[in-house]
Amino acid sequence: MDEPFAAVAPPTEAAAPTALPVTLDAWSNPDGSTPIEVLALLKAIARLEQVVDQETQSLRAGETPAFEDLNYRKSHGLLELTRAMRLVDPLSIGDDLRDRLESFRDQLERNRLLLKTHLDATREISAILTAAIRDAESDGTYAPPQRLWTLPQ
Repeated sequence: MDEPFAAVAPPTEAAAPTALPVTLDAWSNPDGSTPIEVLALLKAIARLEQVVDQETQSLRAGETPAFEDLNYRKSHGLLELTRAMRLVDPLSIGDDLRDRLESFRDQLERNRLLLKTHLDATREISAILTAAIRDAESDGTYAPPQRLWTLPQ
């Protein structure tokens, strides 16, 4: 049974400013068409790159991103990517697509490190606020005695 193909032009930077340029020549048939499965995979990668890039830029700028929206978009993008990957024969993946996936993995790692830093800072601030509230609400009844003097050494 013949596989569906679609005639496409290579992506331009104007269409996807954060997407890496990918040469589709390796995927093209003699008639210049590209398999729909490959196009779906490339589009899924491009959409995920855009979401991750938006979150990364927001974190680097010191802003608090809309995590709920970004999480939803990343989850949806991961589902889309997983489905697209299932349709592409792993043995037919060329160097262009492999490089694109490795670049995306690097982008995800940078994003993960920024998120970790953000989460660690949030935990630290939370611990400081918790201790301050506990100290402010305590009447000292159950606190260890505080010495007003120190023992000579």
